[in-house]
Amino acid sequence: MQAAAMRNNSYAIRIARQAIHDRNNRVFGYELLYRNSEDEGGANGDQASSRVLINSLMEIGLPRIVGDHYAFINLTDSLFHTFLDLPLDGSRVVLEVLEHIEPTPEVLAAIAELARRGMPIALDDYAFEPRWDPLLPLASIVKVEIPAVDLERLPAQLDGLRARGLKLLAEKVETPAEYHRLRAMGFDYFQGFYFARPEIVAGRRLGESQHLVLRLIATLNDPDSSLDQIERLIAGDAVLSLKILRYINSAAIGGGRKIASIRQATVLMGRERLRALASLVALSRIEGKSQELFNQASVRANLCASLARELGSAREDAAYTVGLLSILDALLGVAMDEILSGLDLDTPLEQALRHRAGPLGEILRCVLSLERNDLKRDDSLPIGDQQLHGLWLDALEKTYALEQSVLKDGE
Repeated sequence: MQAAAMRNNSYAIRIARQAIHDRNNRVFGYELLYRNSEDEGGANGDQASSRVLINSLMEIGLPRIVGDHYAFINLTDSLFHTFLDLPLDGSRVVLEVLEHIEPTPEVLAAIAELARRGMPIALDDYAFEPRWDPLLPLASIVKVEIPAVDLERLPAQLDGLRARGLKLLAEKVETPAEYHRLRAMGFDYFQGFYFARPEIVAGRRLGESQHLVLRLIATLNDPDSSLDQIERLIAGDAVLSLKILRYINSAAIGGGRKIASIRQATVLMGRERLRALASLVALSRIEGKSQELFNQASVRANLCASLARELGSAREDAAYTVGLLSILDALLGVAMDEILSGLDLDTPLEQALRHRAGPLGEILRCVLSLERNDLKRDDSLPIGDQQLHGLWLDALEKTYALEQSVLKDGE
């Protein structure tokens, strides 16, 4: 089927999300955002919020979008009335009161009723103004937009909020320095580009632990390595073996039969897929990075593999590896060219990672466009937005399975 024909029957991606982390760098929730298509025109706040809510709760289902994390949904004043009768789950949803809302008696009554039902309420872009005072007893979380406040005065301003037992969320955190300073101030949650963008450090070199991870990944992804080499490499690391076996068993890859050995896992999963999975587990050992980066690596890998399978334009396992390794520069804070110089990859994989070239590169460009919420996709793949959205949701579900069984600390 031609690309134009497929895209004519599709609709634009509706839901975007941004991670919210706790003090231990684990994902606490995701803020859900509406994204309209170019030909749809602008959507006002009420329309956008209602579409996010309806699409999430009614059409797609929150578990597919946020897993077992919280979903933060923006609601404007009129929607606090409109959605009072919806079966909202306070254990899964946080309702954000937008900053331009006027706290009229009607709005306060509606928010009070939602709070009485157990719905967590967050105050968005809190500006320490007296007009917000009536809302503070109803809220459980206060979101502070960091670029809009004076960081020198902020610690004293936070004392009154803490005295009320409110949780503090810093949004638009963009640098490591900001994150560490705000964490020291006692913020409970953090949101911003810092958690999902590379940390650019001029002249930075790989540390020893990073070299070890890269050497492990290089061996796993060496096209000339044998099955016996891969088995010995994984079996020689008890933690790596345990996590891989736990994931495979939880994913029921063996058709209900429990997997007892790396050899058995390799036969059932296939050599290339096991390499990629082991690489992801190895990446999870890099310290000091947000959980969302590892989630992002898994989503990219699974979505690239799904696109390769649907289109038949590249090997599924190779596409999985490209998606997985494309996050290395963000994880390590080092240019991709330097990273690839230490990995012995097939030429198509290397070209895709260096230059976004070839069939694998085009698949990666499509995935990255979706990740950035670009309205104009950076590819010409014959797959419509609706089908792409469905594959993205499937990739999220696979990522949550991995997160539960592999990436948890202390296991």
